[in-house]
Amino acid sequence: MRTFKTLTLLVLALLIFGSAGYFGYELFIKPNRLETKEKAAKAAAPAPTATPDPGKPVFDSLKTRQASGITPALRDEWTSWTQTYTNSPLLTEARRNLGSANMVLLFQAGADPTIPTYTVVKGDSLAKIAAKQHSSAELIQRANQLPNINLQIGQQLLIPSLKISLEIDRAAKTLSLLNNGAYLKEYPLLSCPSAAPKSASITTRVLDKSAIAGTKRIAFGDKAYATAEKSILIAQAPAIVPAPAPPATSPAMTSTNGTNTAPAVPAVQLPSMPGGFVLSAEDLQEIFPLVSRNASVIIH
Repeated sequence: MRTFKTLTLLVLALLIFGSAGYFGYELFIKPNRLETKEKAAKAAAPAPTATPDPGKPVFDSLKTRQASGITPALRDEWTSWTQTYTNSPLLTEARRNLGSANMVLLFQAGADPTIPTYTVVKGDSLAKIAAKQHSSAELIQRANQLPNINLQIGQQLLIPSLKISLEIDRAAKTLSLLNNGAYLKEYPLLSCPSAAPKSASITTRVLDKSAIAGTKRIAFGDKAYATAEKSILIAQAPAIVPAPAPPATSPAMTSTNGTNTAPAVPAVQLPSMPGGFVLSAEDLQEIFPLVSRNASVIIH
């Protein structure tokens, strides 16, 4: 009888502790072993081979050719590349190269032989020529690198004819120029007003362009126009304005032993960004003659 009870207790103990051990193994030990094996297998597996960029050979060729000079044919090939390899990691750089090529062909006299020319006759002015040729006086002056608005009879002028629109992307902080809907150049925004959450894109227009020297508005043709501060006013939206100039640095002071020391003046605070869509002063000077009043503006 005692032996039977002992065997019964042993069987019950085996059932209880055996079940607990089995479930403990299944719940804790086995998953850890499987995870360890999977990690070891991943570590031993060869690294995946990166998929080659199919556009890179053409990109490298175009970049090399651009260093030797820009032509309309090269510009057209950059355009084709950006439209073909839209998923390439080189797309951003390609668009920069295309934008640079577009500006060179537009503003470097004789670079683009497809731009029509006009011969100045008696009584002509930039404004009259612009009206006749469906261009703008400021753009003609800039494209021909004229130092002022004075013309000479018989003078040959390049007459660019553009239809510029602007596209502003708040999230990407970029401003793009389009000519007849085609990409011309993209510029980084140094600052821009934030949009309301889930706000829709808006389509508006250029309301006006202004050039200010001090508190005075400067007209095109004035001697002070070239150095005046430019801004582009947009209907029902903030203006496009230049970034403030950095503060002038104080010259180093020389001590009695001849070594340079920092001037004993308070640290200069960097100027804060103005409100609106802020471009560098150089970028704004570049786009200013291209943009006309009533040009379309899309803001995302």
